[in-house]
Amino acid sequence: MASDVNNLKKRFKRLSKPLRPLPTGTEPRLKKAGAVRFVILDFYGTLFISGVGDIGADEDLQSTEQFGDALAACGFPAGPDVVESGLRLYRDVLEKYNRTLAAGGADYPEPQIEAVWLDVLRRMKKEGLIRRKVNMPAARLFSVEYEARMNPIWPMPFLNDTLAILNGLDIQTGIISNSQFYTPLTFEALTGLTTVQMGFNPRLLHWSFEEQLKKPSLAFYRGFLLKLEKEFPGTSPSEVLYVGNDMLKDIYPAAALGMKTALFAGDKRSLKWRKDDDRCRNLEPDLVITELIQLTDCVGVP
Repeated sequence: MASDVNNLKKRFKRLSKPLRPLPTGTEPRLKKAGAVRFVILDFYGTLFISGVGDIGADEDLQSTEQFGDALAACGFPAGPDVVESGLRLYRDVLEKYNRTLAAGGADYPEPQIEAVWLDVLRRMKKEGLIRRKVNMPAARLFSVEYEARMNPIWPMPFLNDTLAILNGLDIQTGIISNSQFYTPLTFEALTGLTTVQMGFNPRLLHWSFEEQLKKPSLAFYRGFLLKLEKEFPGTSPSEVLYVGNDMLKDIYPAAALGMKTALFAGDKRSLKWRKDDDRCRNLEPDLVITELIQLTDCVGVP
């Protein structure tokens, strides 16, 4: 398993290249956030620049070229007809997994993508579209090969400095994010450190792939608050500052459950105001930041 993980991290690193955030033209709105003991951040589009603005599977983005390249990288070379059939199977399988989770009560289901791709690859083999052995390591590798091509990511400027300062202020840091099994691996692959080594509290990492539930589900955020209460009994949601780039997926649920909020408006690719959604039309974040490092001026002793 360790060799599998190391190989996946190496593939992410090899397939990645530096990205720079695109200016949004947004003016920051900064102030002291009050009594904040916890700063919890989104991953895609906030901690990391995302080439498509969010995790690829979350937006259901598909690319025949990238799908074919990922197949070839995994030893499944395929022509255009096979690729089209594979993407059709992917849509069918994903819908099946979503229906199953929804039947269990998930309002915003998040299937585990390696299980989805294992199912897809097995169906492709059964239909004679691909050859070679299909197993979970192959599905995990394909997940990485496809995601890295479809959604290039890179650490956001000032990531290391921001986390170091927040931890120095004795503020607990965590993550609430739509994600897949490879999300923590990409963090380590592209920073050289694990989330824990970078100062995140391991019990305040709330990944959608583990919960099989994703943003903007209020139940997903309530699950985080249950973790927080278990780790820090008596904590009020108002002691949490949640930072994200999407008014619907990040700011709306966090604010609805009593957290303070900061909209990260530092990259045009990922900034989403969502003014066409009734839940966001009159919603305002407590802070608007355009660089991560600005957080450090908004927390701590007034």
